Amino acid sequence: MKKKSANRGSKKSTYIAIVIGIVIIGIATSYFYSIEQAKIKGESFGKQLERIQTDLKELQTKYESDVRVWMEGDITKDELLEISDMHLQDFEALILRYDELEPPKPFMPSVILFKLSTEKQLESDKLLKEWIKTDDDSSRIRSDSLLQESFEYEMAALSSYNAAKAENQQ
Repeated sequence: MKKKSANRGSKKSTYIAIVIGIVIIGIATSYFYSIEQAKIKGESFGKQLERIQTDLKELQTKYESDVRVWMEGDITKDELLEISDMHLQDFEALILRYDELEPPKPFMPSVILFKLSTEKQLESDKLLKEWIKTDDDSSRIRSDSLLQESFEYEMAALSSYNAAKAENQQ
């Protein structure tokens, strides 16, 4: 009779040990899955942001090239003003892509700064178009000033992004 009682206690202990083991494995799996999902989300965000920045650079490079072509006399002012209108529309659409990003919390400040940089570039290009249209040097000077502000925001954004990236790798 004592053997059955001892066996029951042993079975109960084994059962409890198995349940505890399953719970620990479940918690560990959940934890590592959560970390992996955060990593995947972070990588996806990084690729989306990189694509926006690449598209921005291409858009800006093409517009600067078009302005140079106009300055060389190879296209008319009216043609450049049409190109400018299309450029500004494309630029505004690009800015909206920042709002579609879902950055991890540490990267929020860098996204805000990248967007501010891009908005300053847009303002600069609007004033550049105004200068092209009116030949008003004050528009060109203000455009250059806004371009400098854009550059400063971009440098701050890069710094913030790299700091968040370094923090997340620890």
